[in-house]
Amino acid sequence: MKQVLIRLLWVLVVAAAALPSVQAKAQPADEFFRNKRDLIFITSSNVGGGYDSYSRLIARYMSKYLPGNPRFVVQNMLGGGGIRAANFLYNIAPKDGSTLGLIDRGIPTAPLLYGERSQARFEAVKYTWIGSLMRETGMGVIATRSIVKTIEDAKIHQIHFGATGAETDPAMYARLVNELLGTKIRVITGYKGQPEEFQAVERGELDGLFMSGWSGPGRAHVREQIGRNQFRLLVQMSGSRDPMHKETPTLLDLVTSPADIAIVELVLERIALGRPVIGPPGIPADRVAMLRAAFDKAVDDPEFLKEAALQRLSIDPMNGAEADKTINRLYQTPLAVVERLRKIVQVTAE
Repeated sequence: MKQVLIRLLWVLVVAAAALPSVQAKAQPADEFFRNKRDLIFITSSNVGGGYDSYSRLIARYMSKYLPGNPRFVVQNMLGGGGIRAANFLYNIAPKDGSTLGLIDRGIPTAPLLYGERSQARFEAVKYTWIGSLMRETGMGVIATRSIVKTIEDAKIHQIHFGATGAETDPAMYARLVNELLGTKIRVITGYKGQPEEFQAVERGELDGLFMSGWSGPGRAHVREQIGRNQFRLLVQMSGSRDPMHKETPTLLDLVTSPADIAIVELVLERIALGRPVIGPPGIPADRVAMLRAAFDKAVDDPEFLKEAALQRLSIDPMNGAEADKTINRLYQTPLAVVERLRKIVQVTAE
Protein backbone atom coordinates (compact mmCIF):
# COMPACT_ATOMS: atom_id res chain seq x y z
CA MET A 1 0.00 0.00 0.00
CA LYS A 2 2.83 2.35 0.88
CA GLN A 3 4.50 1.75 -2.50
CA VAL A 4 1.19 2.39 -4.27
CA LEU A 5 0.80 5.71 -2.44
CA ILE A 6 4.38 6.71 -3.30
CA ARG A 7 3.79 5.91 -6.99
CA LEU A 8 0.53 7.88 -6.92
CA LEU A 9 2.27 10.84 -5.31
CA TRP A 10 5.00 10.69 -7.96
CA VAL A 11 2.39 10.73 -10.74
CA LEU A 12 0.77 13.79 -9.16
CA VAL A 13 4.15 15.56 -8.91
CA VAL A 14 4.94 14.86 -12.59
CA ALA A 15 1.46 16.03 -13.62
CA ALA A 16 1.86 19.22 -11.60
CA ALA A 17 5.23 19.91 -13.22
CA ALA A 18 3.70 19.51 -16.68
CA LEU A 19 0.80 21.84 -15.87
CA PRO A 20 2.63 25.14 -16.55
CA SER A 21 3.58 24.02 -20.10
CA VAL A 22 -0.04 23.04 -20.76
CA GLN A 23 -1.19 26.40 -19.45
CA ALA A 24 1.42 28.15 -21.60
CA LYS A 25 0.06 26.50 -24.72
CA ALA A 26 -3.44 27.58 -23.74
CA GLN A 27 -2.36 31.19 -23.13
CA PRO A 28 -4.17 33.53 -25.57
CA ALA A 29 -1.95 35.06 -28.26
CA ASP A 30 -2.43 38.68 -27.18
CA GLU A 31 -1.57 37.82 -23.59
CA PHE A 32 1.46 35.77 -24.70
CA PHE A 33 3.01 38.63 -26.71
CA ARG A 34 2.04 41.30 -24.20
CA ASN A 35 3.93 39.40 -21.49
CA LYS A 36 7.07 39.04 -23.63
CA ARG A 37 9.73 41.72 -23.34
CA ASP A 38 12.00 40.22 -25.99
CA LEU A 39 11.50 37.93 -28.97
CA ILE A 40 14.27 36.38 -31.08
CA PHE A 41 14.76 36.96 -34.81
CA ILE A 42 17.37 34.71 -36.44
CA THR A 43 19.04 35.72 -39.69
CA SER A 44 21.34 33.42 -41.65
CA SER A 45 23.24 36.41 -43.10
CA ASN A 46 26.40 38.11 -41.97
CA VAL A 47 26.03 41.63 -40.53
CA GLY A 48 25.65 44.11 -43.38
CA GLY A 49 24.34 41.61 -45.91
CA GLY A 50 20.99 41.90 -47.68
CA TYR A 51 19.25 39.32 -45.49
CA ASP A 52 20.61 41.03 -42.38
CA SER A 53 19.30 44.42 -43.54
CA TYR A 54 15.85 43.03 -44.33
CA SER A 55 15.81 41.14 -41.00
CA ARG A 56 16.54 44.18 -38.85
CA LEU A 57 14.00 46.29 -40.70
CA ILE A 58 11.06 43.86 -40.58
CA ALA A 59 11.85 42.88 -36.98
CA ARG A 60 11.44 46.48 -35.80
CA TYR A 61 8.19 47.06 -37.63
CA MET A 62 6.60 43.72 -36.72
CA SER A 63 7.19 44.65 -33.09
CA LYS A 64 5.10 47.77 -33.68
CA TYR A 65 2.07 45.64 -34.55
CA LEU A 66 2.25 43.00 -31.80
CA PRO A 67 0.48 43.45 -28.43
CA GLY A 68 2.82 45.08 -25.93
CA ASN A 69 5.35 45.81 -28.70
CA PRO A 70 7.88 43.16 -27.61
CA ARG A 71 11.35 43.84 -29.02
CA PHE A 72 12.81 41.44 -31.59
CA VAL A 73 16.48 40.78 -30.85
CA VAL A 74 18.21 39.96 -34.16
CA GLN A 75 20.83 37.22 -33.96
CA ASN A 76 23.14 36.36 -36.87
CA MET A 77 23.55 32.60 -37.19
CA LEU A 78 26.01 31.76 -39.96
CA GLY A 79 26.86 28.34 -41.33
CA GLY A 80 26.29 26.34 -44.49
CA GLY A 81 24.83 29.29 -46.35
CA GLY A 82 21.75 29.20 -44.12
CA ILE A 83 21.45 25.49 -43.31
CA ARG A 84 22.52 25.97 -39.68
CA ALA A 85 19.88 28.65 -39.02
CA ALA A 86 17.16 26.64 -40.77
CA ASN A 87 17.99 23.50 -38.78
CA PHE A 88 18.02 25.52 -35.56
CA LEU A 89 14.59 27.02 -36.24
CA TYR A 90 13.10 23.64 -37.03
CA ASN A 91 14.68 21.47 -34.32
CA ILE A 92 15.79 23.65 -31.41
CA ALA A 93 13.96 27.00 -31.35
CA PRO A 94 10.91 27.24 -29.05
CA LYS A 95 7.69 26.39 -30.89
CA ASP A 96 5.67 29.06 -29.12
CA GLY A 97 5.96 32.09 -31.43
CA SER A 98 8.86 33.68 -29.57
CA THR A 99 11.44 32.89 -32.28
CA LEU A 100 11.28 33.67 -36.00
CA GLY A 101 13.91 33.86 -38.71
CA LEU A 102 14.75 35.10 -42.18
CA ILE A 103 16.81 32.53 -44.08
CA ASP A 104 18.32 32.13 -47.52
CA ARG A 105 15.49 31.57 -49.99
CA GLY A 106 17.15 28.51 -51.47
CA ILE A 107 17.46 26.61 -48.19
CA PRO A 108 13.80 25.52 -47.76
CA THR A 109 14.05 23.56 -51.02
CA ALA A 110 17.56 22.17 -50.39
CA PRO A 111 16.11 18.73 -49.46
CA LEU A 112 14.13 18.79 -52.71
CA LEU A 113 17.26 19.46 -54.77
CA TYR A 114 19.85 17.48 -52.84
CA GLY A 115 17.83 14.60 -51.36
CA GLU A 116 19.75 12.45 -48.89
CA ARG A 117 22.94 14.40 -49.56
CA SER A 118 21.44 17.57 -48.11
CA GLN A 119 22.55 18.78 -44.70
CA ALA A 120 18.99 19.98 -44.09
CA ARG A 121 17.27 18.44 -41.08
CA PHE A 122 13.77 19.72 -41.63
CA GLU A 123 10.54 19.35 -43.62
CA ALA A 124 10.04 22.73 -45.23
CA VAL A 125 6.27 22.37 -45.57
CA LYS A 126 6.02 22.10 -41.77
CA TYR A 127 7.64 25.45 -41.04
CA THR A 128 5.35 28.27 -39.98
CA TRP A 129 5.38 30.60 -43.00
CA ILE A 130 4.91 34.22 -41.91
CA GLY A 131 5.51 35.83 -45.30
CA SER A 132 8.21 37.03 -47.68
CA LEU A 133 9.49 40.55 -48.13
CA MET A 134 10.38 40.27 -51.81
CA ARG A 135 9.59 38.10 -54.84
CA GLU A 136 13.06 37.67 -56.23
CA THR A 137 15.01 37.21 -59.41
CA GLY A 138 18.69 36.33 -59.68
CA MET A 139 21.62 37.74 -61.60
CA GLY A 140 25.03 36.56 -62.78
CA VAL A 141 27.64 39.30 -62.26
CA ILE A 142 31.21 39.31 -63.57
CA ALA A 143 34.17 41.69 -63.35
CA THR A 144 34.92 43.62 -66.54
CA ARG A 145 38.60 42.68 -66.19
CA SER A 146 37.65 38.97 -66.63
CA ILE A 147 38.51 37.30 -69.91
CA VAL A 148 34.87 36.22 -70.01
CA LYS A 149 32.48 38.83 -71.40
CA THR A 150 29.52 36.64 -72.44
CA ILE A 151 28.01 33.23 -71.81
CA GLU A 152 29.73 32.04 -75.00
CA ASP A 153 33.09 33.06 -73.54
CA ALA A 154 32.25 31.17 -70.33
CA LYS A 155 31.94 27.99 -72.40
CA ILE A 156 35.61 28.33 -73.39
CA HIS A 157 37.34 29.78 -70.33
CA GLN A 158 37.14 28.59 -66.72
CA ILE A 159 36.15 31.28 -64.23
CA HIS A 160 35.68 31.36 -60.45
CA PHE A 161 32.51 32.45 -58.67
CA GLY A 162 31.97 32.76 -54.91
CA ALA A 163 29.24 31.44 -52.59
CA THR A 164 28.62 31.03 -48.87
CA GLY A 165 27.77 27.32 -49.06
CA ALA A 166 27.39 24.43 -51.49
CA GLU A 167 23.61 24.20 -51.10
CA THR A 168 22.89 27.89 -51.59
CA ASP A 169 21.29 29.17 -54.77
CA PRO A 170 24.41 30.99 -56.05
CA ALA A 171 26.38 27.73 -55.95
CA MET A 172 23.50 25.79 -57.47
CA TYR A 173 23.04 28.32 -60.30
CA ALA A 174 26.63 27.76 -61.39
CA ARG A 175 26.18 23.99 -61.57
CA LEU A 176 22.87 24.45 -63.39
CA VAL A 177 24.31 26.84 -65.99
CA ASN A 178 27.35 24.60 -66.46
CA GLU A 179 25.12 21.62 -67.18
CA LEU A 180 22.50 23.30 -69.36
CA LEU A 181 24.76 25.68 -71.28
CA GLY A 182 28.20 24.09 -71.11
CA THR A 183 29.91 26.90 -69.20
CA LYS A 184 33.00 26.37 -67.04
CA ILE A 185 32.20 28.12 -63.78
CA ARG A 186 33.97 26.82 -60.69
CA VAL A 187 32.42 27.74 -57.33
CA ILE A 188 34.54 28.66 -54.31
CA THR A 189 32.48 28.35 -51.11
CA GLY A 190 33.04 29.57 -47.56
CA TYR A 191 32.48 33.31 -47.91
CA LYS A 192 30.57 34.87 -45.01
CA GLY A 193 28.19 36.79 -47.20
CA GLN A 194 27.68 38.80 -50.36
CA PRO A 195 29.70 41.85 -49.20
CA GLU A 196 32.77 39.62 -48.81
CA GLU A 197 32.14 38.09 -52.24
CA PHE A 198 31.98 41.55 -53.83
CA GLN A 199 35.27 42.44 -52.14
CA ALA A 200 36.83 39.22 -53.47
CA VAL A 201 35.73 40.11 -56.99
CA GLU A 202 37.04 43.66 -56.66
CA ARG A 203 40.48 42.53 -55.49
CA GLY A 204 40.77 39.90 -58.23
CA GLU A 205 40.27 36.80 -56.10
CA LEU A 206 37.04 35.89 -57.94
CA ASP A 207 35.77 36.55 -61.44
CA GLY A 208 32.20 37.06 -60.29
CA LEU A 209 29.21 35.65 -58.47
CA PHE A 210 25.61 34.67 -58.89
CA MET A 211 23.26 36.87 -56.90
CA SER A 212 20.20 34.92 -55.77
CA GLY A 213 18.45 38.19 -54.93
CA TRP A 214 18.29 41.26 -57.14
CA SER A 215 16.51 43.50 -54.67
CA GLY A 216 18.72 44.53 -51.77
CA PRO A 217 21.75 46.77 -51.38
CA GLY A 218 23.68 44.31 -53.56
CA ARG A 219 21.79 45.46 -56.64
CA ALA A 220 22.59 49.10 -55.93
CA HIS A 221 26.27 48.21 -55.46
CA VAL A 222 26.40 46.26 -58.73
CA ARG A 223 24.77 49.10 -60.65
CA GLU A 224 27.28 51.54 -59.17
CA GLN A 225 30.13 49.24 -60.24
CA ILE A 226 28.62 48.89 -63.72
CA GLY A 227 28.62 52.70 -63.91
CA ARG A 228 32.34 52.65 -63.02
CA ASN A 229 32.96 49.99 -65.67
CA GLN A 230 34.06 47.49 -62.99
CA PHE A 231 31.20 44.97 -63.33
CA ARG A 232 29.03 43.66 -66.14
CA LEU A 233 26.01 41.33 -66.15
CA LEU A 234 26.39 37.83 -67.57
CA VAL A 235 22.91 36.26 -67.36
CA GLN A 236 19.59 36.94 -65.63
CA MET A 237 17.97 34.20 -63.54
CA SER A 238 14.49 35.39 -64.35
CA GLY A 239 11.53 34.76 -66.60
CA SER A 240 11.83 38.24 -68.10
CA ARG A 241 14.60 40.80 -68.54
CA ASP A 242 15.10 43.62 -66.06
CA PRO A 243 13.90 46.80 -67.84
CA MET A 244 17.23 48.49 -66.99
CA HIS A 245 19.28 45.61 -68.42
CA LYS A 246 17.43 44.44 -71.51
CA GLU A 247 20.67 43.59 -73.28
CA THR A 248 21.47 40.77 -70.82
CA PRO A 249 19.82 37.42 -71.69
CA THR A 250 17.80 35.39 -69.21
CA LEU A 251 18.44 31.71 -68.63
CA LEU A 252 15.09 31.01 -70.28
CA ASP A 253 16.35 32.84 -73.38
CA LEU A 254 19.30 30.46 -73.59
CA VAL A 255 17.63 27.05 -73.22
CA THR A 256 15.51 25.51 -75.95
CA SER A 257 14.44 21.96 -75.15
CA PRO A 258 11.13 21.41 -73.26
CA ALA A 259 12.96 19.30 -70.66
CA ASP A 260 15.47 22.08 -69.95
CA ILE A 261 12.71 24.70 -69.83
CA ALA A 262 10.86 22.64 -67.19
CA ILE A 263 14.00 22.56 -65.05
CA VAL A 264 14.56 26.30 -65.37
CA GLU A 265 10.94 27.10 -64.55
CA LEU A 266 11.19 25.04 -61.34
CA VAL A 267 14.36 26.89 -60.33
CA LEU A 268 12.80 30.28 -61.04
CA GLU A 269 9.69 29.50 -58.97
CA ARG A 270 11.96 28.71 -56.02
CA ILE A 271 13.47 32.19 -56.35
CA ALA A 272 10.02 33.72 -55.92
CA LEU A 273 10.14 32.83 -52.21
CA GLY A 274 12.43 35.85 -52.04
CA ARG A 275 13.18 36.89 -48.46
CA PRO A 276 11.18 34.34 -46.43
CA VAL A 277 10.26 34.95 -42.80
CA ILE A 278 9.52 31.64 -41.07
CA GLY A 279 8.98 30.16 -37.64
CA PRO A 280 9.36 26.68 -36.19
CA PRO A 281 6.58 24.14 -36.80
CA GLY A 282 3.86 23.78 -34.20
CA ILE A 283 3.30 27.41 -33.17
CA PRO A 284 -0.27 27.76 -31.82
CA ALA A 285 -2.67 28.88 -34.54
CA ASP A 286 -3.80 32.11 -32.86
CA ARG A 287 -0.17 33.23 -32.46
CA VAL A 288 0.53 32.39 -36.10
CA ALA A 289 -2.44 34.53 -37.12
CA MET A 290 -1.17 37.41 -35.00
CA LEU A 291 2.38 37.13 -36.36
CA ARG A 292 1.12 37.03 -39.95
CA ALA A 293 -1.10 40.05 -39.32
CA ALA A 294 1.84 41.94 -37.81
CA PHE A 295 3.95 41.10 -40.88
CA ASP A 296 1.21 42.22 -43.29
CA LYS A 297 0.72 45.51 -41.44
CA ALA A 298 4.47 46.11 -41.21
CA VAL A 299 5.13 45.73 -44.96
CA ASP A 300 2.24 48.15 -45.68
CA ASP A 301 3.44 50.76 -43.17
CA PRO A 302 4.42 54.02 -44.96
CA GLU A 303 7.32 54.54 -42.54
CA PHE A 304 8.57 51.00 -43.22
CA LEU A 305 8.42 51.58 -46.99
CA LYS A 306 10.19 54.92 -46.67
CA GLU A 307 12.98 53.40 -44.59
CA ALA A 308 13.31 50.46 -47.00
CA ALA A 309 13.72 52.90 -49.88
CA LEU A 310 16.41 54.84 -47.97
CA GLN A 311 18.28 51.57 -47.42
CA ARG A 312 17.77 50.67 -51.10
CA LEU A 313 15.77 47.55 -50.18
CA SER A 314 13.05 46.66 -52.67
CA ILE A 315 9.72 45.47 -51.23
CA ASP A 316 7.27 43.22 -53.08
CA PRO A 317 5.70 41.15 -50.27
CA MET A 318 4.08 37.74 -50.26
CA ASN A 319 1.78 36.95 -47.34
CA GLY A 320 2.13 33.85 -45.19
CA ALA A 321 -0.71 31.90 -46.79
CA GLU A 322 0.71 32.46 -50.29
CA ALA A 323 4.24 31.52 -49.19
CA ASP A 324 2.85 28.36 -47.61
CA LYS A 325 1.07 27.45 -50.87
CA THR A 326 4.24 28.12 -52.86
CA ILE A 327 6.42 25.79 -50.79
CA ASN A 328 3.77 23.07 -50.89
CA ARG A 329 3.46 23.42 -54.67
CA LEU A 330 7.22 23.14 -55.08
CA TYR A 331 7.29 19.90 -53.09
CA GLN A 332 4.58 18.50 -55.38
CA THR A 333 6.80 18.88 -58.48
CA PRO A 334 6.73 15.71 -60.66
CA LEU A 335 9.42 13.27 -59.54
CA ALA A 336 10.98 13.03 -63.01
CA VAL A 337 11.69 16.78 -63.05
CA VAL A 338 13.06 16.71 -59.49
CA GLU A 339 15.33 13.74 -60.20
CA ARG A 340 16.80 15.39 -63.29
CA LEU A 341 17.37 18.64 -61.43
CA ARG A 342 19.07 16.71 -58.61
CA LYS A 343 21.45 15.09 -61.08
CA ILE A 344 22.25 18.44 -62.62
CA VAL A 345 22.93 20.43 -59.45
CA GLN A 346 24.88 17.61 -57.84
CA VAL A 347 27.13 16.93 -60.83
CA THR A 348 30.02 18.94 -59.42
CA ALA A 349 28.72 19.41 -55.85
CA GLU A 350 31.43 20.49 -53.45
